[in-house]
Amino acid sequence: TFSACADGTLLQGKGVLYAVRRCCLPVLPDDLLLGRYDDHVPTKREEKRFQEILTSGRSVANGITARNGGHLTLDFEGACTLGLPAMLLTAKRNERLVQTKPDRLRARGMALCYRAVLTYIERYRDAAKALGRTEAAAVCEALLEGPPRTFRETLQLCVFIFTVYMVYAGSRVCCLNFGRVDRFLLPAYLSDLKNGILTHAQARALITDFYCKCSLHLGRGEHQMGNPALGGHLTGWDRNPLFDSPTYITLGGREPGKKKAGNPLTLLLLDCLHSGLKNPVIVFRYTEHLPERIRTKLFQKMGAGASVLLYNDEVLLPAYLRLDIDERTAYDYTVHPCNWADLGTKGVMVGTVGGVIPHMLMPTLEKSGDAPDMETLYRRFEDSFRESLRQPFADYRAYWRHGRPNPNGLLAFQECFAADCLKNNRGLFDGGSPYPAFYALLRNVGTAADMMAAVEQLVFRDQLCTLDELMRACRDNFESRPDLLAAARKAPKYGLDDDRADRHAVRLCKILLDVLDEMSVNEKGERDVLTLNVTINDMNHIPVGYSTGATPDGRLKGEPLSENLSPSPGHAGAATALLNSVAKLPFGRMHSGALNLRLRPDMLKGAEGAGMLRALLETYFAKGGMQVQLSIADTAMLRDAQVCPECYRDLTVRITGYSAIFVDMSRNAQDELIRRDELG
Repeated sequence: TFSACADGTLLQGKGVLYAVRRCCLPVLPDDLLLGRYDDHVPTKREEKRFQEILTSGRSVANGITARNGGHLTLDFEGACTLGLPAMLLTAKRNERLVQTKPDRLRARGMALCYRAVLTYIERYRDAAKALGRTEAAAVCEALLEGPPRTFRETLQLCVFIFTVYMVYAGSRVCCLNFGRVDRFLLPAYLSDLKNGILTHAQARALITDFYCKCSLHLGRGEHQMGNPALGGHLTGWDRNPLFDSPTYITLGGREPGKKKAGNPLTLLLLDCLHSGLKNPVIVFRYTEHLPERIRTKLFQKMGAGASVLLYNDEVLLPAYLRLDIDERTAYDYTVHPCNWADLGTKGVMVGTVGGVIPHMLMPTLEKSGDAPDMETLYRRFEDSFRESLRQPFADYRAYWRHGRPNPNGLLAFQECFAADCLKNNRGLFDGGSPYPAFYALLRNVGTAADMMAAVEQLVFRDQLCTLDELMRACRDNFESRPDLLAAARKAPKYGLDDDRADRHAVRLCKILLDVLDEMSVNEKGERDVLTLNVTINDMNHIPVGYSTGATPDGRLKGEPLSENLSPSPGHAGAATALLNSVAKLPFGRMHSGALNLRLRPDMLKGAEGAGMLRALLETYFAKGGMQVQLSIADTAMLRDAQVCPECYRDLTVRITGYSAIFVDMSRNAQDELIRRDELG
């Protein structure tokens, strides 16, 4: 069946349709929303077959799902507005009207994907009827006839699309953002309340079930920190490709022309969030214009350890509005797992530039033994970064700005529910996305700032050594110069609200951002290269640090680099000092990032603790901070959980834009969480 789809355009649709015609359709007594899959401990026969495949060296991955890596915001709002029957008819019409074979195949492939979801709904309707679940069956019937009309129908359509995508169409970690859920669900919610077909209690129950459905695919373990090179182990990939795939929903945020943010559904969606679930992850767009009840509930949930990523709308909106994009898209910004910038449903990542700032700095430092001052070093670093952008920016202009890129012959399920693909009969990478973007990676800024602060202190202020001597000491891991190692470790460090180090973090970021802006503008003065500037390194600071030599700040070979926006390991002090340092960065020109704070539970107890947390984070945002996420666990608790895991089954910790159950993580990953600085 599938070998006939050599060009790949029909492979996804035919493969998913094949799967949903044969899959199990579990319905449990407490299900308000349908959409489960067969999830069980393998039988002896199944386990034997599984082990045979593993030991044979063949991959257990499903080739049909190869291009569905997710990490984007699907257009659930558009699907709920049009309805699947209309989307199917549009795809069929496109197939009749287009002229070329590739375009006809793409339209046919999209139609197959819509047919697959409709088939799944049809089969679930029949399963519900057979079990006497007449209300659930009626909801399915309505979705087979047109767009959802009620709150329950809208949630149900979202769950059906989500489940088919994650379970039958997606590859490993094919995580998603549902978009601005409190906005697109609001009309149906208010209408149902007004017409008496929904009560607040029923809405709460439906939302709770929706949250649980978002969590069904998760398994045990954590996928980024159990690095085999560091003695850890990766868990779950072969048994469950989705075992650690976070699902985001976006709440809050401003609208064009309005200062008021949030609505009654925002409050209800927050209130239903359970701190014991690591999914869904709430991306909350914070603004001072939120109603008091929403702000109070938000900080209560964060203090209780719920999965919330808090973004500052007052900083992010100006950053998006300065891009060459339409206003509606700017206001619909969100982030997709794991804290990556997202232009709602309108953007797609087509490449990356930048990278690990310490790696970009080291060649400049190695070649600049003759530099008379820090200004010369910074100028040479700037020139080096500018040169590194010339070729990728030229390629972007040649490929993405001059006509439509050539079709690659593939169609992924996600493209049927993303951007303007259906309307334009284009794939995401074939003109379907109006905003192809480079992600400009500004990574490990804490270590980079410490490096420059140490060079300034040791070479130019105290004159303990020349730059050549310091770099030579780095090459031999400071073994021949323990005196320089001690001095480097005493040099100013980012994260302690010390301007001697923090100003280097600011300057490095400004240089990178200035060059990106400069190179993004063509000879006509038009910005024609779209860059989304992100400070995220996920958990790559561990494996990258493992393969990185010693650096001038006193970090030894193999030690981790700084994580995301955090300081270098061991150099955080009080939470206020850390937040003051981070808030100095030029966030008005950045589009996403991650700052992990690990706070002790005793700090956040009761109304006084919630008030303290609110004052801390609102002050940080008022100073220009961009983002923050919390882990509420002290070191003693985490160590006790390693000894007595059965006592801490619901202890969640924040990784890097998603949460994990601490006792389900590998020992290596647990130790990394314990290593994180505990802030007071």
